[in-house]
Amino acid sequence: MIQLIRNILAGEGSLWVAWINHYVIKNKDFYDLSESPTNSWGINKLLKLRTDARPILDAGISKTKKIWEEIREKHNKVPWHKVVWFPLHIPKASVITWMAILDRLPTRARLSRMGIPTDGLCVFCNEEIETRDHLFADCNFAKTLWNSILQLTQLQKTHMSWEVRLDWSCRKWKGKSLISTVMKLAWNTYIYLIWEERNRRIFQNRTRDVDQLLKIIKEFVRIQLFGRNINRLDDVNASLCNYWGID
Repeated sequence: MIQLIRNILAGEGSLWVAWINHYVIKNKDFYDLSESPTNSWGINKLLKLRTDARPILDAGISKTKKIWEEIREKHNKVPWHKVVWFPLHIPKASVITWMAILDRLPTRARLSRMGIPTDGLCVFCNEEIETRDHLFADCNFAKTLWNSILQLTQLQKTHMSWEVRLDWSCRKWKGKSLISTVMKLAWNTYIYLIWEERNRRIFQNRTRDVDQLLKIIKEFVRIQLFGRNINRLDDVNASLCNYWGID
């Protein structure tokens, strides 16, 4: 919208800009216009943005990326950003993972806290309350699937809670090594599929077992790494390619 303001002030960009200048602004100064109920929502929104837009445009900033950097709320990077957002990440899986890390997924425990009636039990085991930690780390269904992923990667780990696993992943899955890439891809896909399977069981009454989900995870990883330049002379890389079916 700040780019639209720039186009309006420059009198360029589209027929819409010409229409705005002729019928809305007329011969007035854009910065002197008042908001009006006769204006469309979009026009009034542009007028409200003038205070934010002016210093940016006066500074000669014209690229959308640069404008975004000026207006966005800035925070320090979270320690887990590289295990969620990385060059080969799967967009939908990364979004679900990010929401899970922040405990924003509408699990049954969270829905109950929001006052929405639900029986609260995990759809996989039907024994414990469906919290984020239970769903992705403590449920036997999730444990079995996660251990199967570790076996494919030739890793053996004792059970870890959600927070411990997240901390472990941030410390261990660094750099561009094949094992780090495989684990980040597999972990994000694992979280996505656990959530997807949970929803399938609730809303569609359809189920898949651990072996079926593991097969899907392997295929996700294989597709993402297909045709990549991998040093197969390295014994670890060669084993990973073999176990994960990477061509």
